Amino acid sequence: MPPSFPGDTETQAAPLPPRRVYRPGTERRQEIIAAAREAFVRSSFAGARTRDIAEAAGVNQATLFKHFPTKEKLFEEAVLQPLIEALRVVQGRVEVYQAAETPEEMGKLAQPATMQHLAAMQETLPLLVTALFSDLERGRRLYRDHIEPLIRKRGAVLEPLVKEGVDPEFVGLAGFGMMFAVAMQQWLGEQPGDLAPVAEQFNRVLTGGFARSGSR
Repeated sequence: MPPSFPGDTETQAAPLPPRRVYRPGTERRQEIIAAAREAFVRSSFAGARTRDIAEAAGVNQATLFKHFPTKEKLFEEAVLQPLIEALRVVQGRVEVYQAAETPEEMGKLAQPATMQHLAAMQETLPLLVTALFSDLERGRRLYRDHIEPLIRKRGAVLEPLVKEGVDPEFVGLAGFGMMFAVAMQQWLGEQPGDLAPVAEQFNRVLTGGFARSGSR
């Protein structure tokens, strides 16, 4: 077989290694957070592996740990912080509701805020479940340090509107529980639909109760 010389059509050069795409540190950090959030929601804190998270984010483990020294810190940034920020939006303004003279009027005034709260709860439900139940002690700290104070604050906001004999904090807790149940139904049961009728039902129950008035 005759030797091959440069320029021969049959001669093939060795393939060059793929060029490494440079990404700014902030972009890599966000990609790691996104990959970690998906992994924690899918596999819980204990089941998610940093090696798999790094691979999904397109980095090595050394780069991951450069941004997040521990798995706990990564969980905090990927799950706890966005969850806490989302929960903070569920606070209303009592001055608006005090203008209502009937439960029906109060429900109408609360409609936009309720729709926003329900949407936030639906969006963050997987994070909430992951944060609360991946690890019992971590879940307790999250609830005691962040969720419970928000529920108490909501109760304090509603206190001027609550009739005598009803604990405002319990009303805040009941409202949170109803939103959690609606979000769970959307995720695990029906397909997500229009929030307007759901918010209307929510406000009708919360402001007027569900028992029929009078006896039959």
